[in-house]
Formats: sequence, C-alpha cells, structure tokens
Amino acid sequence: MTAVGSRHCSCLLAEKSVAATARPFCPANPPAVRCSARHGAPYTLRPAVPCTVKRQLARRLYVSAQASSNGASSTSPSAEYVEEGGFRIEQISFGAILTPLGVSLLTYGFGSFFQLLPGSDIAAILLIYGFPITLLGFALSYAQLRPVPCKSTREAIALRETQATDIQKQLREDVTRFRYGDEQHLDDTLTRLFQFNRPKGVPRRLTPVLTAVREEAVGGQYTLVLEFQVKPAMTTEMWTDRLERIQNFFGPGIRAKVKRSEGEGEGGGDAKVELSLITDGSGAGRGGDKQADALPPLMPGLPARRGGSQ
Repeated sequence: MTAVGSRHCSCLLAEKSVAATARPFCPANPPAVRCSARHGAPYTLRPAVPCTVKRQLARRLYVSAQASSNGASSTSPSAEYVEEGGFRIEQISFGAILTPLGVSLLTYGFGSFFQLLPGSDIAAILLIYGFPITLLGFALSYAQLRPVPCKSTREAIALRETQATDIQKQLREDVTRFRYGDEQHLDDTLTRLFQFNRPKGVPRRLTPVLTAVREEAVGGQYTLVLEFQVKPAMTTEMWTDRLERIQNFFGPGIRAKVKRSEGEGEGGGDAKVELSLITDGSGAGRGGDKQADALPPLMPGLPARRGGSQ
C-alpha cells in the first residue's frame, strides 16, 4: 500500500483497518482512500496477494525443499562420479597430430623453396615429407571415430582390478579410444547379437548407437553400463529376448540387465537403453581367459581381438 505525499503513522493504521474491512475490488481500478489524521491527500490501496496464492507458493517451496533435502541425503560420496587420471596414447587423435605437422612442413618448405624463409637447402626434404604426412593426417581425421565419454565412481574404480573380467576391461578400453575405419563403436558386436537383416533378427535401420559408458558398483559388484541411443521402434523385448545371448557373449562371469527410458526431446525423440554388465562374483572370466571374436579389430582387415591378455 502506497500513498501520495507523506503520512503520519496513524495513516498506516487507518490503511490496515480499511484493507481488512474493505470489500474485494478490481485490481485495475483500486479505490482512493482519504486519510483523516493530519492531511487530506488521497492515496491508493494496492491489491494484496490473495491468501490462496500465498498458500500455494508456500506449499511449492516446501515440496521443493523436501525434495532437495531427500536427494542430498540419498546421495552418498561413493556414488559421485570422478575423473580418472592417467595418460593413454590411444585417447589422442593421430589425425589431429599429423595434419598440423604436415601442413607446417609444407608451408615452411614452400616458403624456403621460394626464398621467402631461410633454409632453401632443406626445402626439398620438407616438401617430400610434408605431402604424405598431410595426406595421412587428413585421411585419419576423416576416418576416425571419437571415443565415448566414460564416468566412474570411486567404488567402481577400486573394484575394477579385483572383480572386473577381462572382457569388461577390454570393452571399456576399446570404446574410450580413437578408432579408425569403423562407422560406430561395437558395430561387429551388435551385428552378432542382433543379427541385422537376418531371419528372426532386427532391421539394420534400428541399430543402437553407443553414446556413453559408466562404471558403477551394484550390490558390491563391479558393473559396466553401456548407454545406447535407440529408435522408438526398437522395443524392450528385442533386448530382453537376447539377454542370455548377451551374457554368453560377454561372459563368463557376468550377468546382464537392461533398462529402457523414453526420450525427452522434441516429439519424444529417441529412446535410451542401458545395458548393465554386472559381475556375478564367481571370478570366472579373469586371469587371461580368452574368448574368440569378442571384440572388433582396431582397423579393417585386422583379425578380431580376444578379451584375454595377448
């Protein structure tokens, strides 16, 4: 409530009494009230916020506060994802290294050849090596497949060396490195599991795409979670009917679990499927056990790799 001009403290009391006894009025045209304490200047009462609105706002604030407190209390420090340190040469793009190196050699070679830069006696060597290095860098950059992001919990990192099977370790390393010549990660593996364009198989157009990898601890067991983006036409039954085949393919020593969640993009979008490979605690699949043709080759033309140590 505001007034035009200055008012005495008794004016405020008068406003409160008027606001308490006044009938509902139109907010667009509030009535003018004249103060009779010390001055006769009229002032306008602004409409107060209805009590129902206040109660709704208070209820929403209370519910949001309860939800945030429950979420904070249910999250344990061990469930937080951390970045694992260490350097791996496989996580560096060779195309990103060779392309600028070759371009630099060519640039300096041409500059020295036309005597714009010093070193005319080595211009021929720079040009000879610069051309193939540049072409190789462009080819690798074009054919490279970027690694998928990997998130790990502290508990999962601690359990990896003691519980993870050889296939799980090799699978995690395989999808978190740069690959060359493949259209997508685990292309050969998915083809064997779903038998694309074959009788009792899945159409090729429904091929799931690996988008991320997570390492978690489920019931004290090391778990590798593969996150796939799938088309809405790919049903959950297409995964559950092949759980036994998936366990045999990535086993021994693991059990598979599938979880599906619908997309939240515009128009529904693609769905998301999480394939969890959980160790069963038997210790099988560790210690250099080999499984033929479990993982695709690093480059086309090379034989398929095995899950065990080589």
